[in-house]
Amino acid sequence: MKNINSPHRISFSLPKLLVFFCLAIFILTLRVSYITAAYSLYISKLIICLEAAGISILVIVLAYIANKYLSRLQFITALCILAFCVRLIWITTIPTPVESDFLIMYNGALHAAKGDYAFAQQPYFTTWVYQLGFTMYESLIIKLFGAGTIALKSLNILYCTGLTVLTYLIASKVFNEWCGRIAGIMYALNISNILYGSVLTSQHLAVFLFYLTCYLLIAKFSTNNYSWIFIGITLTLGDIIRPLGYFFLIAIAIYILLKVLLEMDKTNRINATKRLFGVIIVFYLFHSIISYSFIAAGVTQYPLNDRDPLWKFVLGLNHETFGIYSQADENRIMSIENINQRQHEEWNIIKERTDDKIDLLQLFYMKFTIMWGSVDGSGEWSLSTLKELELERNLMKHECLIYISAMLFGIIGLVSLISKNNASFQYTLLLLLIIGYVLVHLLIEIQTRYRYEIIPSFTVVQSYGVYITYKYLQKICIRNT
Repeated sequence: MKNINSPHRISFSLPKLLVFFCLAIFILTLRVSYITAAYSLYISKLIICLEAAGISILVIVLAYIANKYLSRLQFITALCILAFCVRLIWITTIPTPVESDFLIMYNGALHAAKGDYAFAQQPYFTTWVYQLGFTMYESLIIKLFGAGTIALKSLNILYCTGLTVLTYLIASKVFNEWCGRIAGIMYALNISNILYGSVLTSQHLAVFLFYLTCYLLIAKFSTNNYSWIFIGITLTLGDIIRPLGYFFLIAIAIYILLKVLLEMDKTNRINATKRLFGVIIVFYLFHSIISYSFIAAGVTQYPLNDRDPLWKFVLGLNHETFGIYSQADENRIMSIENINQRQHEEWNIIKERTDDKIDLLQLFYMKFTIMWGSVDGSGEWSLSTLKELELERNLMKHECLIYISAMLFGIIGLVSLISKNNASFQYTLLLLLIIGYVLVHLLIEIQTRYRYEIIPSFTVVQSYGVYITYKYLQKICIRNT
């Protein structure tokens, strides 16, 4: 009788369990996206099916051409040109104004560029001190290139292009070159990412740095003795720009520990564990150095973290707004000036909103539906203030249909992974990111804009589904010739 606790059996069950969990997410996302397309965007069911099929065929054809007729260098060059040009055309055509939190940070950057840090004493920056990271980055760009948003938006294009290349590289490493090219094309033409290019959000630079961290982890961690230093540095820089570093660090730690337990011999386990501790030490040390440099320079008196971490949970557990921002909550909480009293009140609200477990589960379902199935926020952020309602509506229709098609491919890819016992363990990192990100947003404030951070992971998984579909069609064609 086989030992059910053998490493072979464990290595089979744990990654496959993650695949099943992720498959459930994709299936539910497909369902709620379809409902949005049919009942919110008023797209007929026939049009949904026909356009989704047309998009799927187009993706397969583009992938076939890219893989058959282009060398690796030619493809990367063409991919960079494609990603850069479509985003350049967008930001030069659509003059999206700076608004909301982005305007607060941009105005702060204008003052910081002149050496005036008085803005950092505003409650916005003394409460959410981490926002100073992106603000000071913007001030550096303003110092170098002058006031105005052109330089900042142009850099957005570079980061988005770089993220497109990283998506290609990660998919190539996790699966194969075919998948990499599919993923690169899909992300280069991602409508949401293109539209967000004209918005001065910290997401562009931060997400580029986070996925650079993921690429270094997948490609270099096991083979390069010093990769942990660069992994820690890029992760820290990403967290300074946008505070998601701890989320990625937890996912990375779980991934490495699973790899240590399931794939490595004793020597490699020890080395990998040392490198993991190295990443954690570099992350905390480098973060502290940057944080206290800001304090020493007189920018702020607080470390670069969130002094009100419960606020996002207060918003996220609001049953009346389904976890979306609440002005009533802000009026109630932000009127309390003392941070300790504020957190005490927030904790009481959280306990009250989580008391009824049935209502809480219903809230989670509604939040999932809104976060992963609603119309993407890129059109609103990029176009709504310009009153381009017809353009926004048409773009969001196509974005939704592409999103549905991509989810179908993701489901195909995940079903295929379930049936394979020799697939690369590296895809586990992407599943951990997807599952963790979905679960976190059941608890905290949601906006469809927050999908941005996880779309590259979606795209890599979906590229495998395109590849599997192509191989299946290829077999049918060979069989019939």
